[in-house]
Amino acid sequence: MAINEKHMLNVTLRTANGSNEARRVRAQGKIPAVVYSKTVKPVSLAVDAAEWEALQKYEFKLVTLKSEKGDNVVLVKEVQHNFLKGKASHIDFLAVDMNKPITTTVPLHKGHTDPAGLAQGGILEQYVHEVEVEALPANLPEFLVADISALNIDESFHVSDLVLPEGVTAKTHGEITLFHIVNPLSIKDEAPAAAAADTAEAAQPEVVGEKERAERAAAREEEKKK
Repeated sequence: MAINEKHMLNVTLRTANGSNEARRVRAQGKIPAVVYSKTVKPVSLAVDAAEWEALQKYEFKLVTLKSEKGDNVVLVKEVQHNFLKGKASHIDFLAVDMNKPITTTVPLHKGHTDPAGLAQGGILEQYVHEVEVEALPANLPEFLVADISALNIDESFHVSDLVLPEGVTAKTHGEITLFHIVNPLSIKDEAPAAAAADTAEAAQPEVVGEKERAERAAAREEEKKK
């Protein structure tokens, strides 16, 4: 199977640009897009909006663009949205060289088996939802899965604990915490302490006359300046 065979988009080349052209493209049920490259000038395209929406059920970074000039694998760099309509309004792609590694972020998921710490009464928290990786386009995973099944209460899972696919290197720092099993008892202990600190601060008595003395001192300084 060719790379990204299930992630394909039919596109047409655009010769015009500007806001009027973008509106015309959207009125035709398409999304204006641009393919950027480090070696050639940007190429303006129109992406079929229905095909793009159909792809949203997948997690992907690479997609194959099919046009009258052939097929090209590109990296999805940025998608702008019309939040009122809930649809993509513009897409930026980046041309890739299949023989050169690329760096991008990919989604992070926990494994299907719950961590041991949940049975111990812990609460699972996920701090990071995407990890930056480097790989050749053919090796780029659609997502990463963290096996946190052995994680006990009060323990953490870091980037360095990930088992990465062959040919994939993590660029996010290895010490970054991805998952943590929180001990609910520690949360209960912190709450009264924080409340007590707030109460103590609020109970600090105001020094009698302090505000008035400060105002008089400020007035004297102003008088000297005159």
